[in-house]
Amino acid sequence: MVTTAIIMTDAAGNGDGLAFLRLLSWVSPAFPTGGYAYSHGLEWAVEQGSVQNVLSLTAWVGALLQYGSLRNDLILLNAAWQAGHDMARLAEIADFACACASSRERYEETVYQGEAFLKAAAVWQATPDKAECAGTRWPLPVAQGMVFRMGGVARPQALLAGGYAAVAALVSAAVRLVPLGQTDGLRALAGFEPALIVAVEKAQEQTLDDIGGACFASDLAAMHHETQETRLFRT
Repeated sequence: MVTTAIIMTDAAGNGDGLAFLRLLSWVSPAFPTGGYAYSHGLEWAVEQGSVQNVLSLTAWVGALLQYGSLRNDLILLNAAWQAGHDMARLAEIADFACACASSRERYEETVYQGEAFLKAAAVWQATPDKAECAGTRWPLPVAQGMVFRMGGVARPQALLAGGYAAVAALVSAAVRLVPLGQTDGLRALAGFEPALIVAVEKAQEQTLDDIGGACFASDLAAMHHETQETRLFRT
């Protein structure tokens, strides 16, 4: 009888899958970043009737992933992961990411979540010293790229995890806002898998020079949400 052992090895070379276990925690919906409080402008889109069902939700989020803010976030995460322990470079990327926010709410959403992410991830000692982070606002994708790299997560898995977490957060918001049934939400998540893989592959070949977008409806939705009369979400 021949026995084959399958060993899960993380990016740091550990044979116990330590980085993978950390990654599961860092992208868990229970991780204290407050992501449940943000809809990325989706609340206004639902109120206006632009997102009404699984089909329209898939079109909306799919456009963000291919042409808009979610695509840009993957590029930022990739750049932060590549920067490694270079805090000066990471601060530059963070400043650039802040400047790319298309509205006040988008800026607050990414910065509040990013800094909450860093604070929570410090439990694993996978973050720089507070003194090194001081004086810089840390958007979520930049914070994720930094922590994933310092925590030993390989780049493809880091990008997939960051992209999945962003998509899952929007689907979760739509389940509550439309509302969608739980099964429809799962159908939407399953449907995004091929697009996520393609987006991650592209992001690994892109740089900050490739940042840009053409999802004006989503950007305007975030702006309109600032004065929306009835709001369940912060963005």
